[in-house]
Amino acid sequence: MVFSNMNTEATVSEYPVQDDLIWDTLSKLLDMLGCTEDATYTIARIMIDDIILFDSKQRDYGENNISKFGEFGILVRASDKLERLTTLLQSGRLPNNESVEDSWQDLALYSTIARAVRSGTW
Repeated sequence: MVFSNMNTEATVSEYPVQDDLIWDTLSKLLDMLGCTEDATYTIARIMIDDIILFDSKQRDYGENNISKFGEFGILVRASDKLERLTTLLQSGRLPNNESVEDSWQDLALYSTIARAVRSGTW
């Protein structure tokens, strides 16, 4: 299956690896895993962008920002993002600061971080 580029706010070209190399490799990996659904390739692309964002932000935050407050701290952060999204989506207004897409991305990362904390791998 050929992986098509999505229209996202943060494009892969902003990252230090060539677009074609990333997406060709991702496509091959998903093929090796036996993935057949187009939506799986879309989700994988989004998750790769999330991984790149996480790595960048983690350098800024350092390794103790999550471990200091643990799973409950992640829940508070996620709750803040959900409240922000609820307010923005219900009102239909544009955000003053980070985009709605950024809030969804942060929420996805908080979920993944929480899974790492719960598994004891954080």
